[in-house]
Amino acid sequence: MSTSIISDVMRAFPDTAVPDCENYYTNVIALCNDIYRGDPPWAYVKKAGLYAKGERRLNMLSCAKVLCDCMAALTFSSQADIYCASKEQQDYVNEVLRENNFWESMPGFFSKAYALGGGALKVFVSGGKTCIDYVDADCFIPTGSGAGGINEGVFRSVWRKNGVNYTLLEKHSMEKGFVTADRVLFRSNNGFSGERVSVDTLFDGLEEHSEYKSAAEPMFGYFKPAAANNLAEGSLLGLGCFANCTDTLKAIDIAFDSFSREFILGRKRIIVPSSCIRTVVDPESGNVSRYFDADDEVYQALKCDEEKDLKIIDNTAELRVTQHTEAINALLNILCFQTGLSAGTLSFSGSSGVRTAAEIKSMETRTDITMQQNRCLAAELIEKTVRAVIRCGIMTGALRDEDIVVRISFSDKQTIDRSEIIDRNIRLVEAGLRSRLSAVMAVLDCTEEEAVKELERIRRENREDNLTL
Repeated sequence: MSTSIISDVMRAFPDTAVPDCENYYTNVIALCNDIYRGDPPWAYVKKAGLYAKGERRLNMLSCAKVLCDCMAALTFSSQADIYCASKEQQDYVNEVLRENNFWESMPGFFSKAYALGGGALKVFVSGGKTCIDYVDADCFIPTGSGAGGINEGVFRSVWRKNGVNYTLLEKHSMEKGFVTADRVLFRSNNGFSGERVSVDTLFDGLEEHSEYKSAAEPMFGYFKPAAANNLAEGSLLGLGCFANCTDTLKAIDIAFDSFSREFILGRKRIIVPSSCIRTVVDPESGNVSRYFDADDEVYQALKCDEEKDLKIIDNTAELRVTQHTEAINALLNILCFQTGLSAGTLSFSGSSGVRTAAEIKSMETRTDITMQQNRCLAAELIEKTVRAVIRCGIMTGALRDEDIVVRISFSDKQTIDRSEIIDRNIRLVEAGLRSRLSAVMAVLDCTEEEAVKELERIRRENREDNLTL
């Protein structure tokens, strides 16, 4: 966006106390966003060569995107288990999450949140239905906090209708113990917020001021990476996972660019005697070009004094693949160290072979600790979002007004290899420390009833095999 969210918020809500973080949004969040999108400040370099002019784009590894996707996968590699107080609430939450493509959208949400240092999930009602809005860090500014974390903030979103762009600023506040929402709509012009227009210009029936007296908690949840923000001390904002690693990312791209150009500069070259060079004249321009005809197979009479003058020498440079790979892997290990991951979590070589998840987990203790911290914050985000979904259901009459009790848990299946689960259960059954029924339930991830049916089928098949023999 062309304008900073700070200036838009101050224009829309001049009486709101906005944190003094203009430089942080401009110099840190915007920079991280450019790097994440593959357009870092070092993307272009001057062309080299005697007659080269202008700039060329580096061949980049785009490691920032890979890093964020990796951390998002480690945080949210499988669906979280959601437990509600009643079956009615449970079914309603599952239906709302399904309609909003929640589980499909969360990996991308977490990837962007790791890049920009945070993100928010805003829950609202539209057309009688509960909806979830996925808000990036550069479109949200916290304006207040309480014992439960950030509970007030301003959201910015861009809409387009009939060929016209609109910018909506929505401020959520906690007043007198309940949630209030104030909205301001601008008609945008070339990326800048233009004149202010009525909110119902774009949203029918939506008021500029709303009060949700039945909502005693915020209608949004905010996630930020567990790492402390050393670039904006005292701020409520989070820090992107690679915000302190831009020098390393630049070095990785330079090394990868050198590795890519190695195949261009290392193409086959031969040295031929000058007597083997022919000339041809362009009939239109009259320019004379010199070339060596590699397809010429006829005898030629060449004048030379020594036999060595007729030798063709291969002067091809040796490709430094191993050196480049080792250099890139060394830089990747430095990046892992800077971002709280174990060495080897990111690797440029596949020569290490296939490892089980149990082996990886035993080696990546640092990665496991880092991601457990972030997984706790992710669980808190999902819990706040689910509670807001249930409150919207109560406000719309879809749910009864009763106590809201929500529990979120992440399964450890995402960090344990399936073969390790099978081997462990076999050993426990053979040692008499676990029943076959429990082992089948753990291995097949099924209910007790399904496990009983599976054991019965196994017994029946074994009897048939014995009769056949």
